[in-house]
Amino acid sequence: MSSQNPHRFPELRATGTPTEIGHSIGENFRTEISELTEVVIERFNKGSEHPVNWDHVAPASKAMVSRVTKYFPDYMEELEATAGASGTTIEKLMVLNARNMLGSVHPEGCTSIMVGSSASQTGKGLVGQNWDNDPEMRPFSAVITREPTNGSKSMSWTQPGLISYIGMNDKGLGICLNALNGPNNTEGVPWYFFVRSILDSDSIEKAISSLDSAPRSISASAAMISREGPVNLEITPDVVHPIWSSHDERQIHTNHCVHPGLITNNEEYSENIYGQSFDRKSRAEALIEDLSPNPEISVKEVTNALSDHAGYPTSICRHPNDHSITGWQRSVISILMEPDAGKMLIAPGNPCENEYETYLLN
Repeated sequence: MSSQNPHRFPELRATGTPTEIGHSIGENFRTEISELTEVVIERFNKGSEHPVNWDHVAPASKAMVSRVTKYFPDYMEELEATAGASGTTIEKLMVLNARNMLGSVHPEGCTSIMVGSSASQTGKGLVGQNWDNDPEMRPFSAVITREPTNGSKSMSWTQPGLISYIGMNDKGLGICLNALNGPNNTEGVPWYFFVRSILDSDSIEKAISSLDSAPRSISASAAMISREGPVNLEITPDVVHPIWSSHDERQIHTNHCVHPGLITNNEEYSENIYGQSFDRKSRAEALIEDLSPNPEISVKEVTNALSDHAGYPTSICRHPNDHSITGWQRSVISILMEPDAGKMLIAPGNPCENEYETYLLN
């Protein structure tokens, strides 16, 4: 594990079987995992009008362990090893992985930008986002590369103990995550296990197929780049709707439904739309559209868009503000990935204030 530069997140390469990978993660991030599993409920309660405690979530956590074991046994093998090596319990790790299922919580944001290879200056497709969320998660975060004995190599910016998060693989897939307004299913498998199944896929077709391999728990948006081009998956417990980019290979997604089959969710679940979602989408589209005379978009132009302050402080680059409920949230990181170049760029905080550091898959 490396973390010499204070501006970089700790890095770990874990190789081998699911047990070996899980043990490596638990052993190297023992302190972070132990502390994070103790504060995850506290942080959830900060954004919820209906606080929970361990007695409330423990039975659900045990049920989810059984459910995930049924559908994703290899992932549970890894997670069990992480729990053992970090000195925590599998039930506490499951609460961490199911933190967006603990109950009603105020919606979170994010703005994602997807650019296909033919529209990119480097000739490599890219996807990026600002992660507007809880700044207390930053000290618990790391960049983990998994290199399994069998399967795709992948790299994720994540909190150790999560089975997966924002990341890319060596098959040209990159995934950013946006909260999405829609129904939930308390009997489903937690979302991050599906994120891992996407990163273990080698095509969009297989990624979508993996989403149908188990009952889904929440509504979510997966903003993705692939060798087939940019695609956004709007996902609910009932349906998966892919949204392919137009001919110019550029696409923006925020925190409301865009697919015609889900557009009614914007009224039915309007209270779950993170503030300024429509404004952020329109602003990001305008910024990218302004680049249209230039057929090739550079990485710098994307990071400039992610640093935009129109509508400040609840802008694409989000800053703390006086909103009574969500004002404590901010852009915790800004991340951009070029999977076919094996490059992940991360600014540790608001991109307007921090330089991007480069992390390499290989």
